[in-house]
Parts: sequence; C-alpha cells; structure tokens
Amino acid sequence: MTTVFGWLAILISLPVWGYFLYRAFQLFKYVRSGGPTVLPRTNRPGARLGRVFIEIFGHTHFKARPFVNAAHWAVMVGFLFGAIVWFESYIHTFAPHSGWPLLKDWSVYHFVEEVLALATIVGALFLIGVRLRFGHTERGSRFYNSQVFPAYLVETIVLLEGIGMLAVKSAKIATYDNATWADFLSRSIAQLLPASPELVSAIALFKLVVGLVFIASIARFFTWGVMWHRFTSFFNIFFQRNPDGEKALGKLPTPELDDEPTAPNSWKMLLDTTACTECGRCQDLCPAWNTEKPLSPKKLMMDLRDAGVENYNPHAGVNVLAMANAIDDDVLWACTNCGACVDQCPTDIEHLDHVADLRRFRVLAESNFPSELTGLFKNIETKGNPWGRNNSERRDWIDEARADGIDVPIIGEDDLTEMEYLFWVGCAGAYDDHAKTTTRAVVDLLHTAGVKFGVLATGETCTGDPARRAGNEFLFQMMAEHNVATLNDAFSGLDRRKIITTCPHCFNTLRNEYPDFDGHFEVFHHTQLLNRLVREGLLKPVPRTPDKRAPITYHDPCFLGRHNRVYDPPRELLEATGVELTEMSHNRSEAFCCGAGGARMFMEERQGTRINEFRTQQALDTGASEIATGCPFCNVMISGGVKTLTADQPNSPEVTDVAVRLRNSIADDNGNLPTPRPKAFLGEPNRRTLPLSTAKPTSQSASKPTPTDATKSTDTAPSSSAPTPTATPSAPTTPAADTPSAPAAPSAPAAPAAPSAPTPPTPNAPATPAAPKAPAAPATPKPPAAPSAPAAPAAPAAPSAPAAPSAPKDAKTPQPPAAPQAPSAPQPPAAPAASQAPSAPAAPVAPAAPKEPEATQTPAPPAAPSAPAAPKVPTAPNAPAAPAAPAAPQANEAPQPPAAPKPPSAPQPPAAPGSSSVPSAPEAPATPKPPAAPKPPEAPAAPQAPSAPAAPAAPAAPQANQAPQPPATPKPPSAPQPPQAPATPKAPAAPKPPAAPQPPAAPKAPESGNEPPAPPAPPAPPRSE
Repeated sequence: MTTVFGWLAILISLPVWGYFLYRAFQLFKYVRSGGPTVLPRTNRPGARLGRVFIEIFGHTHFKARPFVNAAHWAVMVGFLFGAIVWFESYIHTFAPHSGWPLLKDWSVYHFVEEVLALATIVGALFLIGVRLRFGHTERGSRFYNSQVFPAYLVETIVLLEGIGMLAVKSAKIATYDNATWADFLSRSIAQLLPASPELVSAIALFKLVVGLVFIASIARFFTWGVMWHRFTSFFNIFFQRNPDGEKALGKLPTPELDDEPTAPNSWKMLLDTTACTECGRCQDLCPAWNTEKPLSPKKLMMDLRDAGVENYNPHAGVNVLAMANAIDDDVLWACTNCGACVDQCPTDIEHLDHVADLRRFRVLAESNFPSELTGLFKNIETKGNPWGRNNSERRDWIDEARADGIDVPIIGEDDLTEMEYLFWVGCAGAYDDHAKTTTRAVVDLLHTAGVKFGVLATGETCTGDPARRAGNEFLFQMMAEHNVATLNDAFSGLDRRKIITTCPHCFNTLRNEYPDFDGHFEVFHHTQLLNRLVREGLLKPVPRTPDKRAPITYHDPCFLGRHNRVYDPPRELLEATGVELTEMSHNRSEAFCCGAGGARMFMEERQGTRINEFRTQQALDTGASEIATGCPFCNVMISGGVKTLTADQPNSPEVTDVAVRLRNSIADDNGNLPTPRPKAFLGEPNRRTLPLSTAKPTSQSASKPTPTDATKSTDTAPSSSAPTPTATPSAPTTPAADTPSAPAAPSAPAAPAAPSAPTPPTPNAPATPAAPKAPAAPATPKPPAAPSAPAAPAAPAAPSAPAAPSAPKDAKTPQPPAAPQAPSAPQPPAAPAASQAPSAPAAPVAPAAPKEPEATQTPAPPAAPSAPAAPKVPTAPNAPAAPAAPAAPQANEAPQPPAAPKPPSAPQPPAAPGSSSVPSAPEAPATPKPPAAPKPPEAPAAPQAPSAPAAPAAPAAPQANQAPQPPATPKPPSAPQPPQAPATPKAPAAPKPPAAPQPPAAPKAPESGNEPPAPPAPPAPPRSE
C-alpha cells in the first residue's frame, strides 16, 4: 500500500513541477523584457551575497516590530528548512521507515526538525492572528488593499506544513518506536497514534499535496506577490542599488536624456513588482496615505505589477504606455519623496526611483503635469529660483549683515585666499523671511567662531532639486551643470572643497547627485558644522536656567534624516543650549514628512488633510512650547500648521531653526554676540603649488585649468592662487606668472627660477644659505648683483622681510613677468658676459624690468640680473612696472598678457625643469642654493635691495624675489624686498662680476649664452624710484 502512495505522489508531482518550471521561466522572461538600469546592479557580488544572508536571516528590517519579527523569522526559516523535510516525504511514501541518508539517524537533524516544526506552527498562528486583528477593510489597516485570499492561503499552507512535519515524525515513532532525546514533542504525540506504516505514508502524501497546492498556485498567478516574494525577494535584495545594504535614498539615478522617453521600464522595476509582499509597512508610514490621499506605495507597486503582467507580450515585452497610464495622476503627484516607503520595505523595493521614472515620462514624453509646475519650471529656468525673484535680491541679507558689522566675504569680490568653507545659502535662505533668519544666524555663528568662509551671493542659482523631483530632468541637468561649473571656479586654487548649507534639499543634491556631473565636494549640513564648533569650544552656548527650560521638540527633515541619516547633530546642539527635548511619537527614521518634498512645496494640496497640519498636530501633542527643525521648507510648512491649528489659542509654539536657537544661546541678554575669534582653519588645510603643466596657461587659459583643477580637488596653494582666481585679471596673471617662471627657465636664470618655484618649500633652506650670500653682498655691494643669484635666498633674509608687504601683490605679478623672461633668454648670454658675470647678472637684474617693463625685462624673474635691464626700461617701463608690482597694476600689465604669449616659451618650462636641474647644479657650486640660485637671481636683487640706492630696481627686485616666491608660498615674505629694489642699482655694481658668487650666475650664462645688454645694466643704478 505504501508503494501506491509513492507512485501517486509522483504522478501528481510531475505535471505540477513541469507547470511551475515553465511559469518560472516565463517570469524570468517578463523581468528580462525590461530596459536597462542606470545604476550597476552586479558590482561587488561578494558584498551583495553577504547582504542577502544578513537581511534574510537577520531580518534587519523588522527590528521595530519584535514580535512580528520573531514570528516571521520562524515561518521563513521553517519554510526554507521545511523544504528539505518536504522533499523527504517522497521517500516516506515509498519507505515509511526510511529518510535522508546520513541525516535520518542523526539526532541533531531530528532536533532541528522538531524545533522548527513547532516554531513554524506558532509563527503561522501568530501571523494569522495579526491579520485577523488588523483586518483589511479599514483604511487605517496596513492590510487595506492587500489581497486577502492568497495571504490566508499561504499562511494556512505553512501552518499545515509545520503540522505535517510533526505528524510524520510522530507516526514513525509510533510505528517503529525509534524515539530519541531529540524528539521531545513528537514522541508524546506518538502515544496517541496507532502503529501503521500506511499511516506514515499517508501523512507524507498529504504533506506533499499541500506543498504542491502552493507550487501550483504561484505558478498560476504571477500577481500573488505574497507567495512569489518567497522566491524573488532573494534576487531583489541581491540586485539592490547599494551593495552595502544602504537604502535607495539620497540620490536619484541620472538617466541619459537622449534615451527614448517611451523606452521600456527597467527590469528592476518589473522585479520590484514581483517582490512586493503586500505587507503594508510602506503604507503604514506614508504621509500621503495617512492624510487621505489616494497614494499608497503598496498599491502603487501592485498596480504596476498588474498592468505589467496584463500588458506583457512575450515577443514585444511590456507596453510601457499602458503601464504608465495605470497610475492615476492624483496618485502619482501626491508623493512627497519622503522615503518612508523605501526605508520600511523588507524586500528593498525602490519606490522613489519608480515614481521619478513615471513623473519624468509624464513631463518629458507627454507634457502632462500639474499646472502649478509650469510656473516653477519657468522661474527656475529664467530666474534661477522657484519664486521668480530677482537675482540681485540674493545679496540683500549680506548688505544687512555687513551693516551690523558681520564680515560676509563674497567669492569673486573679496580676497578669499584662505577660505575653508563655501556657504551655499540656497534659494529659500536668500528669499524667504523665515529662512533668512536662519541664514543670518549661521553667518553670525561662523563669524563668532572665526571660521573662514565665503558666499557666492548673486553667483548662486537653484540646485534644480524641485525640477528633478517634479520630473523635469532636462531642467535639472542644465542647472546642475551650471552650478558645478560655478563651484569648480569658486574652488579653483583651493585643495579642500567644503560646502555648508542650511537646506537639506540642497545638501542632498550637492552631496549625492552632483558627483554624476563631476561635482565632487565635501558637503555638510549647518547643524553638523555648528555641532563641531560647540564640541571644540569655539562656540559656548549658555544653558538656560532650570526655570527657563521650556520643553522643545525637534522635527526630522526627510532629506536630512532618512535620506542622509543625520539624526544626532541637531539634537546634540539643542541639548547644548540646555533645553528639555521631548520627542514626537514618530521621530528619526519613522518621522512623518512635513509635506514639502517632491516639489509638493510648490503645488496646492486639495485632497484630504494637509500633511503639514497632520505633522504639526503630532508636535503639538508633545506639549512643547517650541518646535525646532533644520530645514527652511519644514520651517515654512510647520509654521503654517501652527498658525492654522492654534489660531484660537492665546499662546502658540514658536517654530525656529536649530541655528537660531544656538545663536540666541551664545548672545547676551541684549542679543549681542561675543567678541569674534581670530579667523583660523578648523583643520590644517592642504596646500599645493600649481604644477608647471597647469601653470603654463596665460591669462586666457588660466581660467580653463581652474575648473579642471577644481574638479580634481588638486588646485594650487590656496594662499597664493585662490585670490588670483578671484580677480579675473590677476588670476590669469598669476597662472601666467607661474608659467612664466617655467619659461624663465629657458633663460638661463629664469630656468632656475622655475625650479625654485617647484621647490617652494626648499627656498627657506636655501634662504638660510642665502644669509651667507647676504654678507657676500656687502663684500661687493654692487657686485652682489652677481651674487644676487645666490642672494635670491638672501631675499628671504631679513632684508626681504620688509618687502613682505608688497610680496603678496607682486608675488603674483612677478610671475607674469616670468613669462617675459622667456625673451630674457638672450640675456643669459649676457650672463657669459657675466664672466663679467656680475654685470651679466646685472642685466638679468631686468627684474626691475619685470617689475616694470616685465616684457622687456624678460629676466624679470632674476631680479638681480634684470637690474641693468631695469635701467634700460626703467625710464618709461619702470613706471609701468611699478604698477605691475602691485597686483592692481597688473591691469597695466594687460599689455604683459602679451608677454604671456612668451609663456608659450613655456614649452621651455619643460626645459625649465631641465634647466632648473642644470642651473641648480651650477648653483650648487656657487652655493648650496644652486636650485634657488636661478630664482635667487631675482632674489639677489633683494640683497642688493640693501643697497637700496637704486629704487627703480626696487620694484623689480621684489618681484624678482616674488617670482620665486609665488611658487614658494614662503617667498611672499621676500616680497618685502621691494624696498630692496634699490638693490637694483647695485646691479651697476654688477660689474663686480669678480665676485666669486657670480660663478653660479656663470651657469646662467651657459643657459642663455651671451647678453650684451649686461653692459647697459650699469646705467640702471642711476635710475631710482
């Protein structure tokens, strides 16, 4: 008889299994018919597999419901392990006494089977009870809209399978009396059963049939997600967006705009629809659903699944038009993009991505969207903000702050060489009254703490977030590309690219979405930075006294909390002010939305309860006298809710930003802020010199390298180059200057100068040797012109110290002169004259020329050598040169941009390196400064500066020193040498070529060849400024 049961099981199973395999293949084809996804889904397979095991067996998404978590875990594991026991039933139908080889006599196996059978029964009963308790007919139930029959059917099957596991074991024990310690429950049940092999086979067949009913049911109905998720959820978790398990929040995928708007829905969307368990956890926390809107994230996925399956053609795939039109407009546009659905989903369905796809289809392919969005799109595109306000108004709050004595540096107008943070104010922060209060509070706090920051003012435009969330991807990408270019330009010359913002929407866009457009920045929400300032003692709030500690509650902005997991900094700031923090019933990851996200801020709410009023009521229920938040949109929405709900009450809670609360806590009773701290970096900044390859561009090309470098976050030293980029003219000049330095290399002396630029750090060391050279200068006051090459280091010497003031300006200016130095290459020949060496260097003294006729005084970088040349041009050129010395004069030097072409000789910069090495070698003989010697030539002019007689050369001298200095940040001090410029007159002393030091200059001579102009250098001394 047992054999009959066995063959009967086989006959029933074959068609069922065949049908199931066929339908499973059809489901695979259905998912595969979807289009490609924008994001990678198979990278880091090891991490993805790990996440599958962690989420499946760890049940990480059920922690908020411990009892449901335990029951579901028991049912799931019982189902998985029960599959092994279920297949064993085929053996039991033929041989009741038998079982799996190796396992049938293993007590551990029987113990696990016993425990899981019991757990499966208890878990299934508990879950059935939960469904019965919540019901499915009331809108407040999370099972509302879920399919009822499939849910009860699958739970009943699981329950019967658990009972079957115990029944088969009990019948076997009753028949064969083979109980062990592991059969602690089934051996008791066995006492109630007769000894019968047929009974064992019959129970095993019943268990098989129950399982086959489950298999046949899911094969027949693709839309029974409560069953199919037992198979597809494994794949959905594996293919989730983030291999590390982070939820699909923060950024939206960036599609290619040239794609067909009617392209098939992605295969991930189709897979998501099959993995929906209809558990309703997403619906339970959806702000739209909880305020009587038609949107239910669960129903959205069910409708997409039904439409996809119904309109699927094995040959043509899914009808995307039919699938998109399956979602009603009121459903689609009710979403606030809060992310609660994505955060709560146990199978990692990406609802927001699908809502964005559907909205994008409506806007770009059908031009079908709410009328309010027409104005939003137009305002963002034409005015750069959602409200259509004039761009000039972005500066109003800055003028007010400055009138109150608060320093608000503007990028592009003020010197931001030392800027550490860029404060992105945002549209709300510049136009909305509530938000402007927050903006002002943040600026007051940064100013008080001594933070080095700057703002773009009228250089800002909308980040494009509202446009993207509303489906206008084209407009968003246009705004993103514009803003990335603006930010890259603002950060040119700075190694650290830090941004702070008060708007979580801007925060999320800048941090998570702009990297897709090559905008890589370190982005901080203002509460994060302010919390750091408090922890480091830079801001010291005065806690309220106990009698003034009224309760306060905090609202978590969705795009700060759920999307970016920033929960603690705002709370820590509030606690630092000494307030009594009272949490709402829904907070942190389960906080309700204020209703402003997903572009809903700019759309009218016509259905159900207003979301902002719903959330405000939760805040009022805490009894708090103040509601704090960290988002300008949340501030507006909750303020509106407070006005509506407390209109008939004498006292209503105050809605403020966390920054305003902190600002008030550090001010005195009159609202006055403490004395601001000196400006300083919060962290040691990374500074780097501009590579010769990027320095070569002239004023015109300088701007090009700027964005490139900014993008890579590897710009030149912030201290030297940052300002230059700020001033359009000088920026070019600065790069040009650097580049010229390289070209200067071509000219024997100049080449060395280029090296010195690369070795800015070392100049200090050379400077020390330079000190000896300084004595050399006295040895032969004028000859020092020759030593001036070594003296370059001397420039750093005390004499150059005075020049420090001019250094900054000249530092950049001299560099442009360097470009002229390329021409000075001939003068290096004069260097041979430097046999009359000194005089040759004197010719290089042209540095004075750089200062003045930098173009003429190609040797300008070699300040000392240029001295003679300086006399030549000093008459007229020097006048210009003087302006050239100041960065402002560089305007005069506009002609010198022509000199910039000489930087083309910059090609020689490559030579410069070589020359740098060569000159450095010669210089080595002359003095340890050989490398510095090249640039030192100009610096030597500094030593000559002591001979201040020749004032004309003075400017050149400083610039000469400065030429090296631009590369070497320290050199700016040597810039003080402008006073030393008189040293240029010493250039005449250049005749002192006898000075042994000049031998180094001799190397320069090799580099140039010969320079007759050196003789003219003597006349230079007569010239004095």
